[in-house]
Amino acid sequence: NNLGTIMAQFRYDAHPCGMLISSVSALGTFFPEANPALQGLDVFTKSAETRDRQILRLLGKMPTIAAQSYRHRLGRPYNTPMSSQDVTPLSYTENFLYMLDRLSENQYRPHPTLVKALDKIWILHAEHGLNCSTATLRQLASTGVDPYSAVAGSAAALYGGLHGGANEAVLRMLENIGSVDNIPAFIENVKARKSKLFGFGHRVYKAYDPRATILKKIAYEVFEVT
Repeated sequence: NNLGTIMAQFRYDAHPCGMLISSVSALGTFFPEANPALQGLDVFTKSAETRDRQILRLLGKMPTIAAQSYRHRLGRPYNTPMSSQDVTPLSYTENFLYMLDRLSENQYRPHPTLVKALDKIWILHAEHGLNCSTATLRQLASTGVDPYSAVAGSAAALYGGLHGGANEAVLRMLENIGSVDNIPAFIENVKARKSKLFGFGHRVYKAYDPRATILKKIAYEVFEVT
C-alpha cells in the first residue's frame, strides 16, 4: 500500500530510474524507527535486529519498486509479487521477472534460462568492488543518514551516463544505427567526432573488463531462447 501511494504520484512519462530513486527515498519516511536522525546515531549498533530488518525490507521491496517503475513507464498495470503461500512459489529473481513481464496468464513463469542469466548478472555486479555507486552508499551511510536515503543516493549515482547509465546509452546507440548496413557510416561519424561510440573501453579495466567474458557467454544463452 505504501508503494502504491508513492507510485500514483508520478507522471506517465517519468523515467523508471527517477521513479525508483524517489520511491526508495520516500520509503524511509514510513519507518521512523530506522531513522538515526530521530532515534540517535547508535540505533543500528544498539539493535542488530533493527539493522537487519531494514536490509530485508530493502531487498524485499527493491524488485517490486523497480518492476512497477518499468510497468508505469510502459503504461501497463502493476503486477504484485507472488506470495510465498502461492501454489508454485517463485525464486527472488523469478519474482522480479514475473512482475516485469506478466501480461495476463495466471500461470506465467519466467523462462529458466533468463532467470539464470539475471542471477549471474546480479552476482557479477555485486562483486564489482568499490565503484562509484558503492562508494556513494558508503559515504552517505558514514554520515549517519537513514539506509533508505543512502541506497537512493547510490542509485542516483548509478543512474549517470558515465556509470550504470552507460548501458542505456549503448541501447540508444544501437537503435539509432538501426541495421548492419549503417555501421560503416556510423564509425566514420565517430572518427569525425560527430557521434559517440558507447560500450567500448572502461575507466578502470584498460585491457579487458573481466566480467565481459562471462557476460558474452550469457548473452548467447539468452539469444538461443529469445
